[in-house]
Amino acid sequence: MSLRILRFAANLPLRLAAIMLFLMMVLTFVDVIGRSALSAPIPGAAELTAILLAAVVFLALPATGILDRHISVDLIDGVLSDRVKRLRDAVINIGFAIALYWPIQAAWTNATRTLGYGEVTLYLGLSVGAIGMAITVGLAAGAMSLLLRGIALLAFPDVLMRMERSLSPN
Repeated sequence: MSLRILRFAANLPLRLAAIMLFLMMVLTFVDVIGRSALSAPIPGAAELTAILLAAVVFLALPATGILDRHISVDLIDGVLSDRVKRLRDAVINIGFAIALYWPIQAAWTNATRTLGYGEVTLYLGLSVGAIGMAITVGLAAGAMSLLLRGIALLAFPDVLMRMERSLSPN
């Protein structure tokens, strides 16, 4: 039962991202048809598309990090031992997690400043600061997933491999 809950929790952000990607596709299709055939574009479609795109990216980021679903090139993997590959991957994951501190800090600063101004989007009237906060949380969750994966690669590689097998979509 707990494995089912863990799998659901791990895949929920990815499913939400997929739904938002589908909504973005439908919105763009309807907006183009409305703009071309009826000369009536959807007001705020560009704003909503940008917000949905950010949601897709930052919802998928933590799962991408923890499950190692990044695009990678393995030119030298054939000549490296498993231990060296694991150490390399751990250093890369931890290094990127640390490097994300500065973008997180900048995003947080901008989001709090924008919240203070009370800035809203032009058509939809959504709080730009709240959107920035959501982006910051997604970025921080992505950094944490990279850090946790890096630590797990060093300390618990067998547990990490079992977790990846159990969480992978069927």
